[in-house]
Amino acid sequence: MSRPVPRADGAANVRLLAVSFGVTVVGTRLYLSLTGWPQIGGGEYHIAHALWGGLLLLIGGVMSLLWSNPWVQRATALCTGAGCGLFIDEVGKFITARNDYFTPLAAPIIYVFFLAVLGVAMLARRAPMQQPRALAYALVVRLKHVVDGPLSPAERDEMLREVSALEDAERRDLRTLAQRLRPVVEDAPVGQPVRRGGRFLAALARIERTLLPRWVLRLVLILSAVLLGLLSLVGLAVFIALASGSSDVQIVLGNTPVDIVELRSVLLVASVGETLVGGLLLLSAATLLVGRDRVGLALGRAGLVLGLGGVNVVLGYLDAELVVVVVVIELVLLTLYHRYRARFLAA
Repeated sequence: MSRPVPRADGAANVRLLAVSFGVTVVGTRLYLSLTGWPQIGGGEYHIAHALWGGLLLLIGGVMSLLWSNPWVQRATALCTGAGCGLFIDEVGKFITARNDYFTPLAAPIIYVFFLAVLGVAMLARRAPMQQPRALAYALVVRLKHVVDGPLSPAERDEMLREVSALEDAERRDLRTLAQRLRPVVEDAPVGQPVRRGGRFLAALARIERTLLPRWVLRLVLILSAVLLGLLSLVGLAVFIALASGSSDVQIVLGNTPVDIVELRSVLLVASVGETLVGGLLLLSAATLLVGRDRVGLALGRAGLVLGLGGVNVVLGYLDAELVVVVVVIELVLLTLYHRYRARFLAA
């Protein structure tokens, strides 16, 4: 069997899958919480949303097997991510004898799977695309855009670069393939293809430039980092209280007292992690305030990645609803950091 060949758009599709996965889990939990945890069915039957997840997985798989259009990969990523999200949201029922949806271990399991998908997307970005077989696969896949046409100037230039690289391959058949495809690419119509949603994205970009000039976005980042940093430093107070060994300490999460004796080690890890996150965010706010933008962004992103990639896994064991709120806030702030860097520091 031949070795797997990475797709040129593989990382983008897996990122889309991860976003669909995360949004589905957060949206499902939020909807169920706001509506009082309703059930579809009645009496003997209950149609769990894991079944809808399975249906979306089936739809995504069938689409990828039936159709070859470029948009099918994106649609498959959306269906697969949403299907996985609906399925794994009920993991608590699958790992407990009493079918406990709210078991504390469910949230960390869901979150670890989400991080694993993001990890695959990050590794896919580093996949080598210069080997002859990978170039040949990428070139053949891009021929779909030639058929649908017209090519954008950037797409045409990219395909010609791949053709040139493949013409130097050691294998004679791949060189011949490149030579035969060169006139096809060179003669392909070139224009500005109509991108669905292009006008919408352009409108969003104009709104962003109008509402968030550099000084406003920096102020938003500073205030957000200070607020989230101070809230995260609550973990320092928890750590000090636990380290003191006082019997009068009581910790309440979600209106429910926490068993300090049973969960002491989990609380210690969560509090130390939250302290580090809070410290990095406050340092980020301070450096942004004095105009050290690159340092401030690096510190803030490090704190948020630490929170998203590690602390929230432990926090999810303590309070599943709280960690959903924290993840959403941290992702929004991380997106703002990314936008500031892309708009003002890209050069």
